[in-house]
Amino acid sequence: MSFFEKWETAMGNEDLDALMELMHPEWTMVMYSSGKVINRDDYKQTIGQVVVRGKLTRNDVRCIYENDDLMVEHAMVTFLNGSTDAVLVVVTLKDGKLFRTETGSTPLNK
Repeated sequence: MSFFEKWETAMGNEDLDALMELMHPEWTMVMYSSGKVINRDDYKQTIGQVVVRGKLTRNDVRCIYENDDLMVEHAMVTFLNGSTDAVLVVVTLKDGKLFRTETGSTPLNK
């Protein structure tokens, strides 16, 4: 099973423990809107809680590219405030786990 399939299974099942298991202990994510860099613990406390409680809707999720070092994913995401963005996620993999995540999004609501 590809990393993308494992990640999407955990996301689809809203399984925070499975998501955390797929994240390298040194995982980081750059929050471009604020410049903040978050780590695994930050994710578990904040973003992960939104994801597993079904408060974030992801549609048309697809893997653009994947190899042993990199995964690129695209999805339509509806956020808590009702806005919808086209979101591109680029993930660096290390030891078969998420190591660094960077995202870019384009608002679709006017």
